[in-house]
Amino acid sequence: MKWLIILIIIAGIAGYFTRPGEAKLREGANAVLSNPGNISQGVEGLGASLAGERNYENFYVAERYRVILNSNPIVTCYGAFTQVKCDRTGSSSPSGSGSNP
Repeated sequence: MKWLIILIIIAGIAGYFTRPGEAKLREGANAVLSNPGNISQGVEGLGASLAGERNYENFYVAERYRVILNSNPIVTCYGAFTQVKCDRTGSSSPSGSGSNP
């Protein structure tokens, strides 16, 4: 049990000192926005670059960076241990499509 606690403490310290930083997360988010998969994503990317809100959160061991347009996150990036992972989170399809019985 003692070794497990020591290992968790060492991993936490390593995570704290190897966070990628806001600049790397911003680069990752901009790369996702500049590479749209369809026209709707291109329009979202243009809107986010003109009027989007950017939100950076530091969780001491990891970080999160979000690009938000109209209160909906479009791109979310996570960073930990010098690694950055960015994904589109907004849905391109209209929410009112389809019918419910």
